[in-house]
Amino acid sequence: MTLALVLAAAGLFAGALLPRLIARIPDRPQVTVPATEPAPAETVAPELIEGGHPPTPVPYRELAAAPRLAAWLAVATAAVWGLLTIARDGAANAPEDLPAYLAVGLIGVALAYVDLRTQLLPDWLTLTAFGAAGAWLTVAAALTGDWSAYGRAWAAAAACLAFYLLLALLRPADLGLGDVKLSASLGLLLGWVGWPAVASGVFLAFVAGGLIGIALLAAGRAGRRTSLPFGPPMLLGALAALLLA
Repeated sequence: MTLALVLAAAGLFAGALLPRLIARIPDRPQVTVPATEPAPAETVAPELIEGGHPPTPVPYRELAAAPRLAAWLAVATAAVWGLLTIARDGAANAPEDLPAYLAVGLIGVALAYVDLRTQLLPDWLTLTAFGAAGAWLTVAAALTGDWSAYGRAWAAAAACLAFYLLLALLRPADLGLGDVKLSASLGLLLGWVGWPAVASGVFLAFVAGGLIGIALLAAGRAGRRTSLPFGPPMLLGALAALLLA
C-alpha cells in the first residue's frame, strides 16, 4: 500500500505533464467534405457524431490547452498508477514488470482524453505505448527468467490484434485502426498475466462500452446511431481485468 501511495503521488506529477506530450502530437490533415455531401449532423456533444463520421480534426495544441486539463490528467494518472500498483502487488514477476504497466497507464490516460475529444487514437501515442510495453516486458523477462510469460504476452498481443482487426473490418463505424493498435499493447500486458486476464479484458471492454453508451443515451448526450470512442472502454476493461486477476 505504501508503494501504491508513493506511485500515486508520482502519478500526479507525471499526469500534469501530459498536456505537453499531447501538444507535441503531429496534427492530422484536415478532412475536406465535398460540397455535394451534407456535413454530418452533430449530437449534443460535438465530439460524438451521428453516422460514424469523425469530427473535423482539432489541433493537438488546442486540445492540450483546455482549461484545467493538467489537473484532470494528473488526478486520473494518480488513480491509474495507484490501482495498477495494487493490481501487481504480490503478483508473479512483480515488481520487475511494474514499469511496463505504469508506462502504458500514463500514455493510456492521454489516449483516453484524445479519443474522447476527437474519436481518434494517434499512432504517435499507440505505437509509443506498444514500444514501451514490449521493451519493459523484455527487461522483466530477463530479470525474472519467466520467458513463458513473455512468449504468452506476445501471443496474446497477436491474438488481440487479429480479433480487433476483424471487428474493425466488419464494423468500421464502431472500431478504428487506432483501437486495433491499442489492443496490441493491452494484449501484451494482459497476456503477461495470463490468458484468463486477456479474455476478461476484452469482455470487460465491451461491458464498459455498453454501460457508457447506455449512460450517454439516458442523459441525452448520444443517440442510437451515435459513434462512440472505444479507446476508453478498452483501457477501463484492461484495468479492471488486472485488478480482478
